Amino acid sequence: MNTYLLFGLENYLIDEKIKEIKDKLKVEEDNIINYDLNNDSIDSVLVEASTVSMFSDKKLIICDNSLFLTANKSLSEEELNDLTKYLENSFEDVFIIFIVRDEKVDSRKKITKLVNKVSKVYECNKIESYRLINYLGDYIRDKGYSISSSSIELLISKVGYELSNIIKELDKMFIYKGEDKKITKEDIEDVITNNLEKNIFELTNAIVNKEKSRVIEIYNQLIKSGEDPIKLIVTLSNQFRLIMQVKLMRTGGYSEKEIVTTLKEHPYRISLAMKSIYNIEDIKDILLKLSNLDYEIVTGKTDKFFGLEMFLLNI
Repeated sequence: MNTYLLFGLENYLIDEKIKEIKDKLKVEEDNIINYDLNNDSIDSVLVEASTVSMFSDKKLIICDNSLFLTANKSLSEEELNDLTKYLENSFEDVFIIFIVRDEKVDSRKKITKLVNKVSKVYECNKIESYRLINYLGDYIRDKGYSISSSSIELLISKVGYELSNIIKELDKMFIYKGEDKKITKEDIEDVITNNLEKNIFELTNAIVNKEKSRVIEIYNQLIKSGEDPIKLIVTLSNQFRLIMQVKLMRTGGYSEKEIVTTLKEHPYRISLAMKSIYNIEDIKDILLKLSNLDYEIVTGKTDKFFGLEMFLLNI
C-alpha cells in the first residue's frame, strides 16, 4: 500500500507518524509536497500525483485537512470520480498521506471506504488517562531515562493534558538531567512550573475543602504570576461546570470513555473531574456566586482584585 490515512485529535501523534513514514520511505526532501485541502483542490493533488519526477523515483504528497473524508465536507462528483480512478490505479512510486484532524472519519461515504481499503490507517486520537502514564513511561524509557508512575502523574498535573506540551517539557528535562538518567519528583518540582489548569484544579479543591489559607496562597501565586482575576473567574467557572457535567453523567450511568466522547474533553481532564468530592448543590451555589461576582465586576460595582479575594475568603 502506498497510501496512508491519519486521523484524530492528537496533533503530536499525527506529526510523529508523518515523521515515521518519511523516515521509512526515504523520499528526498524536494519530492515531498504539502497540500492544505482547506485551500488547495484535490485536482491539484491528482495532477501532482500523476506527474513523474525527473530527479527521483519516489514522491510523497501530504494532504492535510482531508475533510472530504468526514461528514463536514464533500467533493464534487467529478472530483470523486477522478480521485476514485487514481486510488484504484495509483502510481507505485507515489505515496499519499491523507490527514484528518478530527475524532473520526465518515465510514458511510464510498470514498472513505475506498481510502480505508487502499490505505494504511492510523488513529491518532487523544490518549485515554489510564493509557497516558504507560505511553509517557515508554517514551521516557526509550530515551534512556527512568521514572516512577507517581512522578509521571505529578508531571501531567503540572503541565496539563496536551501531549505535545508534555513532550516538550520532558525534552527539556532530559537536557537538565544530562548523564543522570533517573527523573524524580524533586526534578519535576525544580524544573517544571505549575500551569494555570493545575493551579485552578488545586484552587477548586481548596475552596470546597474550606482550606482558606491554601486558597489565599494559590490565589496570591496566580496574581503574582500576572493572571487577571476576570480570567480566573471564567476558568474557575469552567472547571466547576465541567465537574458538574461529569457528576451528572456518572449518575446517569455513563462510563468514563462515554463522558470523554460526549463532552469532547481530554481524558485526563475528565479523570481529574471524576476524582472530585463535590456534590451537585455545592457546585450550583459556587457557580451562582461566580456569576454574580462577574456581573458586579463588569458593571463597576466591585474591584476585580478585591471582589475575587472576598469571594475566596467567604466561600
